[in-house]
Order: sequence, then C-alpha cells, then structure tokens
Amino acid sequence: MLLKLNTLRQKLAEDSALANGCIIDTNVLFAATFELDPFNDWAEEVFNELNSLKIPIFTNINIRSEFIELNRRVLIPYGLRDLYETWGNELDPKVEHSLKSLKTRMKTALDEGKVFKISDAETKRYRVLLNEHARANHLLSWDGFCEVHFRPYITKVWDKAISMYNVQSLGTREIETKKYFNENPKWIDMVDIVGRTGIGTSDAMIINLFLKSKLPLIVTADADVRDSVASMMPKNKFILAPH
Repeated sequence: MLLKLNTLRQKLAEDSALANGCIIDTNVLFAATFELDPFNDWAEEVFNELNSLKIPIFTNINIRSEFIELNRRVLIPYGLRDLYETWGNELDPKVEHSLKSLKTRMKTALDEGKVFKISDAETKRYRVLLNEHARANHLLSWDGFCEVHFRPYITKVWDKAISMYNVQSLGTREIETKKYFNENPKWIDMVDIVGRTGIGTSDAMIINLFLKSKLPLIVTADADVRDSVASMMPKNKFILAPH
C-alpha cells in the first residue's frame, strides 16, 4: 500500500506493526541532508515525523556506500568551484577556463532546480588537468585539491546524516539473529528483482533487503523503486513516497 506522509500517523494508529521500523532509500537520506535537492523539504518532514512517532529508521552497508558515492559526485564539483573562487587568476589559464565553465554549468543546474553531479570520466579529466598545470604548487594539484576542498567534507557526511536523523544500521548480526528478517537476503533474489523490473542492482539490493525483512515500511523518493516495490509487495507492507 502506498502511504502519504500526512496519513502516516493515522495509519500507525490503525496498524501498530508500523512501529517496528522502516527502511530508508539512499535518495531520501541524501535529499534530507542536501538543501538543494528537489525533495529536501519532503525528506526533512519525513525524518521529523518518523522520529516524532518513534518509528525506528534503518539502513545498511549498501545504502551507506551508495550515499557516500552520491555525495562524492556532488561534492567534487562544489570543491572545484571553491578552488576556482579561492585562486582565481592565479590558476593556469586552461584550469581557470575549465573551472569557470564548471561554475556556469552548476549555476544553470541550480536555476533549474537540479542537483549537479559529475561522472567518473569528468572527474578523471579534472584530475589530469590539475596535475598537469599545478605550477609546482601542491595546493593546485589534484591531491592538494582533495586535501583542502573535498576530503574534510566527504569524510563527515555519513556520520553527520545518521546522527542527525537517528538512523540505525542493519548488519550481518541482525540478519543472522532473524530479529528483523524472515529470511536472509540472497544474491539470486536480488538478481531476480533486476530481471523482473529492469531496475539497477543498487536499487534491487535495497528492495530485496526490504522484502526479506520483517519491517513493514520502506521510504523512497525514487519512482522506479516505488513502482518496483509496489509490483511485488505483500499486502502487509507499505511504501512512503512523495506524490
């Protein structure tokens, strides 16, 4: 069953099983911690309501890995923009031109209400560019850039997020003790979800975790995850997603 945020409290009163907890998707946690995300307001309201209702919030190592990767793709361009604004015309002209162009693209994405991310291929191009034109200044090399403009932020994003929203982890111990699981999430079941829905493996892992768990609720802002879960979900489970 698909739930709306404004009906969650009423549904909890009707079905006490919801108090057992929920699994949050990566994109919801990211949206709540990144103010420029289109779903930021909704995600913050979700966490506030879940905590207000004392519904435990769970994640796992796959969600953590995906969350950090998503932040990596976002924080690197923000760091490069900071590098440009810090050093300006002291940069090599090729570097200055490239970073100025990046800043313009970021502004365009912001004006359009989009989260700006870069690909691995583009990250590699910036790494090569900085290292080739650092002018013997370590702070202008790729390692120097990471040291000042990236590492201090990426190393804190996960702990800050789970602390802010009281998120707990489902690990091997929780699976083996069957406290939160009816059966172990198996690789073949994840692959079957991919085959049935065409969804990516990262999302399929989260869906499989939810379906094999005793937890009645999954929270997602991803339409593909929402629709995939809905197509195979037992009647005693629920989806909370934006409408």
